[in-house]
Amino acid sequence: MPPSIPASVAAADMRRLGDAEPLEPYPGRAREPWMCRHIPCKQVIYPNRNNVMNGQGACIWCAPNAPRNPKEAAAAMLEHGFIVLVDFLGTGKPWLSQCVAAGHIVAPRYDNVTGRDGGCRFCKRYGPGDPHEAVADMRAVGFRPLEPFKNIASPWLSLCERCQKISSPRLNNVRTRGECCQHCARYGLDPGAPARLYVLAHAECGAVKIGITGLRTREDRVVRFQSHGWVPFAQIQFATGADAYRVEQRVIKLLRAEGHPVFLSDAQMPIGGYKETFDASRVSVGRLLALAEAEL
Repeated sequence: MPPSIPASVAAADMRRLGDAEPLEPYPGRAREPWMCRHIPCKQVIYPNRNNVMNGQGACIWCAPNAPRNPKEAAAAMLEHGFIVLVDFLGTGKPWLSQCVAAGHIVAPRYDNVTGRDGGCRFCKRYGPGDPHEAVADMRAVGFRPLEPFKNIASPWLSLCERCQKISSPRLNNVRTRGECCQHCARYGLDPGAPARLYVLAHAECGAVKIGITGLRTREDRVVRFQSHGWVPFAQIQFATGADAYRVEQRVIKLLRAEGHPVFLSDAQMPIGGYKETFDASRVSVGRLLALAEAEL
């Protein structure tokens, strides 16, 4: 049966009313699930046109009653510059918080903050606070600014007084994370320190991933991936980061040689790591683990 409306009209309706970009041709019927990407939050969704036309919304992840782990939600708010002050009530409800940049007490909605890059309304109107306080905050964690303060989100050319090297941390990261020197902060992988290799899966994206992280880093990379829908399958510990890196790269090289390309794009993985992803329908988490164990 031919579709009741032109596919171009259906796609335009989905974009206009659902903020959703179709990822496949129109299925032809209004009640059929239609694979799309929700433009505000970048999640892959399967709304039907009938619900969207009736005003029900397209994205289950941005709905007011969407399930969220409260701890992960609080961590996501902190990443966007807010310290939450009360328990999580839902993605579409005001959440009493303190703005990290200037200390303002505000009540942004989780979905606005994480899906639409919503910031502190006072900072947007009045700026991020006193530049002298900004400099003091940088000095408190070991940075000496080398240029005038711009705003909390721009790289700020500074000298790290611990390692005496130049870097450009953002004030927002300094205020939420503390030490942010790209040269000496313990975030990344230290080749000589203990590390682990991990295997993850993402059901919604149909992807699997391999990666490595240090055991003594300030940020738990696996936990951060979990906050974006990834589920840990297995981990292997290594005496050094160099050993973990060697095994990871060997596994990736073997699979690329078999014709398995990078599966997800950088836009689908805003926290990085897309180059180590594979199509779950062709490469299982079990195979990733088996290949890694074979290199030990």
